[in-house]
Amino acid sequence: MRKSTRVSLIVFLLLLLGVNCPLSAQLTRDQNLSRFDDRPIHFGFYLGANTMDYRFTHYTDVLLNPVFSQTPGLEQLAANYYQGVHAFRVECYPLKPGFTVGGVLNLRMNNGLDFRFTPGMSLGSRQLIYSNNIDQYIKDPAIGGSLYPKITYERYLTTPSAYIDLPIGFRYKGMRHNNIRPYIYGGGAYRRDLESKRISESIVHLKRNGYYAEVAFGLDTYFPFFRFTSEFKFSYGLNNLLRHDAALTSEYSLPYYGYVLEKLNSNIFSLIFYFE
Repeated sequence: MRKSTRVSLIVFLLLLLGVNCPLSAQLTRDQNLSRFDDRPIHFGFYLGANTMDYRFTHYTDVLLNPVFSQTPGLEQLAANYYQGVHAFRVECYPLKPGFTVGGVLNLRMNNGLDFRFTPGMSLGSRQLIYSNNIDQYIKDPAIGGSLYPKITYERYLTTPSAYIDLPIGFRYKGMRHNNIRPYIYGGGAYRRDLESKRISESIVHLKRNGYYAEVAFGLDTYFPFFRFTSEFKFSYGLNNLLRHDAALTSEYSLPYYGYVLEKLNSNIFSLIFYFE
């Protein structure tokens, strides 16, 4: 055998050995909690961060809202506040971080599918910015002076939320590779807002009950004594949260700037860490 051929063969064998050694190490590496996914039921808890947002559907003219034709005298009363401006636009900005915490109930359906119930609580807030200035008198009726002073430096309203979360869904798991296993999640959630809405009732009336469709993807990591999971979840609000009520005798009866919206739906983005 020629010398160059022998050198080439040795180099090839060394390269093959170098590639094979780490592969062999991965294939023979011990798996943590190798029977964990065979449990019919297990529990855990989670912590996470969230960002809450709204989706808006606007009336091109606020007076197109049917509430004005249904309540005598309401249109004229509101027109005094709108001061000739009938087109408004609302945005949710900037997005603010919130906090999520809860527990986990996991039911094994088969080798690749789990049923999940993850009740918890989410705290957060949203800031509404209007394209036209909000009347300072509406924001704070205790302010003296003129009944309709306009401002140029504040055009927003913060709506805090404290949700009781009741999500259910299914996790479809991929193949486990050593101590890592990816998955995707689909399900739904019911949320009830416990936060007092008196802060925002002069601007917009909101329902407390929300229904959501949810999708998520994540990665399970198996440690010697527990399974750690990082997950990104998107919750898409299904129901309109606006209440267009107009009981003129109530202290918080007339959300003038809430009437510019036809629909308001909630979105929630969450980054969650599970310990099971």
